[in-house]
Amino acid sequence: MAQPQCISGLAGKLVTELNVNCGANDFYTIFKQHVDVPKAIPHIYKCVKVIEGDGTTSGCIKEWGYRYEGKELIVKEKTTYTDETRTICHCVVGGDLGNEYKKFYAILVVNPKPCGNGSIVSWTVGYEKINKDSPIPIPYIALQQSAMSHHGISILSGKLTTESHVDCDANRFYQIYKQHVDVPKAIPHIFRYVKVVEGDGTTSGCVKEWGFHCDGKELYAKESTTYTDETKTICHSVIEGDLMNVYKRFNGTLMVKVKPIGYGSIVSWTVDYELINKNSPVPFEYVTMFSRVIEGLDSYLCASG
Repeated sequence: MAQPQCISGLAGKLVTELNVNCGANDFYTIFKQHVDVPKAIPHIYKCVKVIEGDGTTSGCIKEWGYRYEGKELIVKEKTTYTDETRTICHCVVGGDLGNEYKKFYAILVVNPKPCGNGSIVSWTVGYEKINKDSPIPIPYIALQQSAMSHHGISILSGKLTTESHVDCDANRFYQIYKQHVDVPKAIPHIFRYVKVVEGDGTTSGCVKEWGFHCDGKELYAKESTTYTDETKTICHSVIEGDLMNVYKRFNGTLMVKVKPIGYGSIVSWTVDYELINKNSPVPFEYVTMFSRVIEGLDSYLCASG
């Protein structure tokens, strides 16, 4: 039976995780009680008001006024609280986000650090774009990262993940990256070249050098690669290149999963990083690049049949 025509998926997920100095209960409570959030970070949130319910019980609806990329916007959201796991889910039901997204939700999870003081805070943004021209909402995850940073970053490491639903078969997507030579041909606007420096290029422990475009700059990275065929996972650990001017550690992990229902796959890139100092930028531009890599390779593989 013929499959539907291949088009890039419109649904995806973004995750940011950060270590902060604030205690887990304190961080969770300020967002649950909500009234002090605009006071704490007025450069991000202008106001918050309860539309339905008491504002601290699951099912309540709140409206937030916030600043985003120089614009003043509003969002109306239905909130679910899970105190046991310090989890808050904000499901958008109205406001400016509806102009770009059919579905948009943000989940806050706060966990105590296993050792020492402070907590590990993550925000997950799940979305479905209205159409292909709608942007991947990476600036929104950057907005939440800025909100977390207000509480004091305890260490300079963190994680960022972008995940997209694509139409391409999972094995084909995994193999084009493992075999690597066709990647610059498929997306030359992102990757200029790739060459093997050590090993055969398809076995764990090999070292490859990539030339790429990011944020208007021509850069290169030399990385040691680990392949796990069983889970369709490739880990690129950067050991040399332009990234080392800004980061003590920079690992990019690709994971490809078969969709549980229907055709296609779910592709994610996770960037695990450690900044050299507090002035080093959080690598959002690289997450944007990896999101475009997913879209570009999906389009190429679908077009090639």
